[in-house]
Amino acid sequence: MYQLALLLNILILRWYNVKYGLIVFYSYQHGLMTEKILKKNSIPVEFVPTPRSITNSCSHSLKFGIEYTKVIKDILQRINIPYKGIYEVEKTYSGYEVINIL
Repeated sequence: MYQLALLLNILILRWYNVKYGLIVFYSYQHGLMTEKILKKNSIPVEFVPTPRSITNSCSHSLKFGIEYTKVIKDILQRINIPYKGIYEVEKTYSGYEVINIL
């Protein structure tokens, strides 16, 4: 049941949210570790390609619902995994636009 709820949240993030949060990491391994920890805390996240308009440093980022921003920041601070930034992103017709740095 938990897996189904997580999958449903990921599908909602992918197809229905135009605005979402994006965590950009310095390395792919840091992203993998963070994904595992966030999913253990029942926070739906999804690996997505990092939009070039944000950075060229890491090819993948973690996408999440904006409503989880505070919880995710608290967890990231606690686990001490380095990351380049957390962004609020809006999907537009021509690509992606950074709305805010969180």
